[in-house]
Amino acid sequence: MKLCMMNAACSRQILAFAVFGVVKVLAAALAVPSLPATEYDDCEVVTNCVFDASRRDARIFSIRMEIDAVPSNGVEVVFGHDANNDGILSRTEEALVVGYDCGEWKVVDCTTGDETTCTGPSGRVVFDWKLRLGSDRVPRSLAATVNGQPAFAQFDPSSASYLFDPAWNAAKVVRRGPDDLHPNILCSVDNDPLFLYFR
Repeated sequence: MKLCMMNAACSRQILAFAVFGVVKVLAAALAVPSLPATEYDDCEVVTNCVFDASRRDARIFSIRMEIDAVPSNGVEVVFGHDANNDGILSRTEEALVVGYDCGEWKVVDCTTGDETTCTGPSGRVVFDWKLRLGSDRVPRSLAATVNGQPAFAQFDPSSASYLFDPAWNAAKVVRRGPDDLHPNILCSVDNDPLFLYFR
């Protein structure tokens, strides 16, 4: 994985675990607590949580991030299958990474290691990702924007099945850079949505 402005000697990982599922019809919404503070500016902070992508009526997989997009910062949302149910999405269990790192937005197929990147505005930005699924829950079309400007226009989701998998049961947010990054992240699988909040 590409790292930017990181000091490996002082890097440490803080894990916070949250297990929750929110179904709209239950009129319940839970928020994951703030990502833990780091002791050093160039450290990595990780939050793991449950993400159930198995809804049979799922038609839209959405990600929305509001972050400080500068080269010294990085935020990634990672999805996959926690096979051993230990509450931690390990490297071997990761399937998809969507995020911002070293001044670029990126999408990574963790199975092959293939990475697609694009640039966008800097400063405080909003990244929107809407992946439409067919009745078979296979990707059909993708609309991604950064501050309303198109992103990842080169994607043909119909030939990129790794962009969604109903078997996913876990997600994690990885943050690198100064503590003032303040990412706001919402992920959902719609009809009716299952929400993940990170603040």
